[in-house]
Amino acid sequence: MTHFPSFWLALLVLFWCALSRADGHDTPNIILILTDDQDVTAKSLDSAYMPRLNRLFRSEGMEFLNYYVSTALCCPSRASIFRGQNCHNTKIFDNGDLNNATYQSGSWEKFLDTGLEDETFLTLLQSAGYETALVGKYMNGYLGPDAASHKPPGFDHFMGMMKTSYYGATFSDNGKRVLKLNETAYQTDFVRDWAIEFLKQKRNESKPFFLMMTPFAPHAPATPAKRHENMFHDTQFPRFDSFNPSDDIQHQRPAWIKNMPPLAQAQIDSMDNFYRNRLRALQAVDEALEDVVGTVKDLGLDKNTFVVYTSDNGQHFGDFRIPAGKRQAYETDVLVPFFVRGPGIRGGSYSTQVVQSVDLVPTFLEMATFSNTMKKTTKSRKAKGTSNVQLRVLQPSYPMDGKSILPLLTGEIPGTPAVNNFRWAALLEMYGGSSGVGQRYQEMKNFYQHHFFPNTYQAVRVVNGPSEWAGQADWLYVEWCTGEQEFYNMTSDPYQTRNLAVSSVVDSDDNLLRLLHRLSRLLGNLGNCRGSECHEMNQSFELPMDEYFVSSEHRMLHSLDELQASIRNKFPCFNPPNMTKVDINLGRKSFAVDLHVPEPFAFGFPFSDEEYVPESLLQVWEEYRHYFHS
Repeated sequence: MTHFPSFWLALLVLFWCALSRADGHDTPNIILILTDDQDVTAKSLDSAYMPRLNRLFRSEGMEFLNYYVSTALCCPSRASIFRGQNCHNTKIFDNGDLNNATYQSGSWEKFLDTGLEDETFLTLLQSAGYETALVGKYMNGYLGPDAASHKPPGFDHFMGMMKTSYYGATFSDNGKRVLKLNETAYQTDFVRDWAIEFLKQKRNESKPFFLMMTPFAPHAPATPAKRHENMFHDTQFPRFDSFNPSDDIQHQRPAWIKNMPPLAQAQIDSMDNFYRNRLRALQAVDEALEDVVGTVKDLGLDKNTFVVYTSDNGQHFGDFRIPAGKRQAYETDVLVPFFVRGPGIRGGSYSTQVVQSVDLVPTFLEMATFSNTMKKTTKSRKAKGTSNVQLRVLQPSYPMDGKSILPLLTGEIPGTPAVNNFRWAALLEMYGGSSGVGQRYQEMKNFYQHHFFPNTYQAVRVVNGPSEWAGQADWLYVEWCTGEQEFYNMTSDPYQTRNLAVSSVVDSDDNLLRLLHRLSRLLGNLGNCRGSECHEMNQSFELPMDEYFVSSEHRMLHSLDELQASIRNKFPCFNPPNMTKVDINLGRKSFAVDLHVPEPFAFGFPFSDEEYVPESLLQVWEEYRHYFHS
């Protein structure tokens, strides 16, 4: 965790002490509003679609323009949010094992069984005197009798969603009873009403509170409230250069993506309808923002309450012929909304510093630290007549991979520097991401539910790095388990259509090969980082390019083939790494045995958020399914 210089610490303590309080405490309250699968690139944040968010958060708060989730999938992302760790440290690789009997790769059950749930930022805040509450989605796999009787540690009030239906949702009420909404009750409205009731009636006014509101919107099927279902009739998802591209663009992708067939018109129409429903489902979220923020103001809490708005991952719509979904390292999937409003934050401000989901935990813990500081100041003055304070920092027993963004919120660190000195390199990672693919398609003829596709990569997003070699950089670099690479200069190629990490480009450009080699070393550090290693860069990454390659430690590889061979040895294509348990009844051949075998699941339909499965994809499955049976 970042420690403030004494001047800034004293200034912030004085600032908080000077604020008037409606409650009997001086500790800031925190509200986290977490949507599900909300995009930035497909324009869901536009004022035409979410006018209240724009007024309450964009105009009255701070927006972070480079906020990246480290893993673009619901359960791994939520585990990172609860723990402040990347998924290679939580080992929550996936949403769960709904339809396979192999390695336990994710879900709430694994989060519980491995003890991760026992220590989260909620348990720490609760131990520091916060009253904590959640209403809405908790984690993927939180369902069934075990969930119904389980209240996660760290929560004083828990209304955790088990059945995520937009109408007729089911909740675990503090692990004591199952609450089934009637079929006319809209889920997002219930989340809003419960949160307002907590603010007005349920909480202890003598204590600071942390409230999580986690509506399911706009996740598929994105069923809108009845009052919104006729909106946006003619709206279509944006058709960027990456949408359903020509073969010359498509074939620059990694193996499983490059062979995807062009999208059928029925798929495109289905995605348009899904996109409209997402916008419609967000209308109730937008209304809830106004009601909750209005309640905070009416109660006189706005001078002492931070409200954070974000999402667990983004969403793509036909980019590179992949049907609507997530899981990729492209900007569509990893760049998500992030706004903060509250005391001391200048309205209409924004930051271009690189911030990640693993930063939320240290931020919340540092916000809570100010209470301890001021209380110790008071006690110290009474006992000793001095203002010296020993800061009690809330710290988990494990190392957090993120760091507090509070210095960005207060202005201690500039929000728009030439070099992003808070962070300039964001780790992005995915290890398969395919559990549960069979649920929607289990009735399909000859469908084989239990195979994994090789959607395993590590990537780094570089924005305004060290001026000696990455100044004004706007890059995405990806390494796949197959050894393939992607590299995009997003200054000139914002939609990632021109992959520069291909032989036809690199073989004639030594400087580009040197850059790819250096990015590969950077990614090697981040992909295995733990704790402060994830954000405190080795000093060698500050060196100019020539100086970096002087030492034998940073020996230059001489070709793209040599570099890709080294990448193939980093991590396997299994889902997830270190798979240890396989059901012998599956009769499954590992894809990694032959990386040139086309993977039918890679063609999109089992991990798509849309409903339509074109006949052409079923034909692909019929042609290749024999590879995956004994």
